[in-house]
Amino acid sequence: MRYGTDDEHPFDTDNRAWRRLRDVTSEHFDAITWTRDPDGRPVLLTLRDMRTGDTVTLAVLDSLEIRDPHALLAVQTSGELGAHGPTSGAEAARSHAATLALDSTTLTVTKPVPLHDPVVTALPATGWVGLPPGLVPVLRPAPDDARAVVLVLLDRAEGWLAAVGPFPTHAAADRWQPADGPGRAADRLTVPLHPVTIEQAKR
Repeated sequence: MRYGTDDEHPFDTDNRAWRRLRDVTSEHFDAITWTRDPDGRPVLLTLRDMRTGDTVTLAVLDSLEIRDPHALLAVQTSGELGAHGPTSGAEAARSHAATLALDSTTLTVTKPVPLHDPVVTALPATGWVGLPPGLVPVLRPAPDDARAVVLVLLDRAEGWLAAVGPFPTHAAADRWQPADGPGRAADRLTVPLHPVTIEQAKR
């Protein structure tokens, strides 16, 4: 549910980062949410340290929800595969390729892919994308230097892949299993997911 009519500072209390912030802070602080009349939009969050009584108040400016999550897969000349995202839609992911090309001399190809929600085990047919045949045999995970990962299911025989995530750890990605279908027999590559800026994510 989106609160208020302020187009410059919209806020959605279903935003997952907001919900997680409230869950985490309530375990350690006395948390008070200040809302705006008459629509109830959150505008301030006061955190009070229960032991000392110290407080800090944070302004709640806006929220960004990624409704159609995608990641941009990036393949290096060595065959190392990494991901960038999540972004809102394929076009936003595709637009990040130019930034990557400026920063790397070993970038071979990029490919926007839908980012499948790990909560759902059934992979839809639209979640699979094809790759140039020459790339499929050499793909391998890039060295892991990111805070989140994506599980790439690679069907080498068909030359296509699907991306699932993000996951907070390798262990969480390892535990995820797809329902019956092509994903069951696919190779599993756990690759680093590098964040993009907010502006790039919603472009």
